Amino acid sequence: MGAAHGHAAGRAADRRRLWLVVGVTATVVVVEVVGAVLSGSLALFADAGHMLTDVAAVLLALGLGAATLRRRTA
Repeated sequence: MGAAHGHAAGRAADRRRLWLVVGVTATVVVVEVVGAVLSGSLALFADAGHMLTDVAAVLLALGLGAATLRRRTA
């Protein structure tokens, strides 16, 4: 296995992990919103908003991050 193959496999594994993070975090957002609606908790709504920005940041890293820009120039 050459060095280039190893790096490509590592990048693919990193992207899979980031998608897992998106899934877990988005699930937490949904659970917090449901919990906030059922309990009337403003704190849960606020934390759900914070988690939503986390999801957006990871999606940004996946879709518009340096790796995508690098692929466009390569």
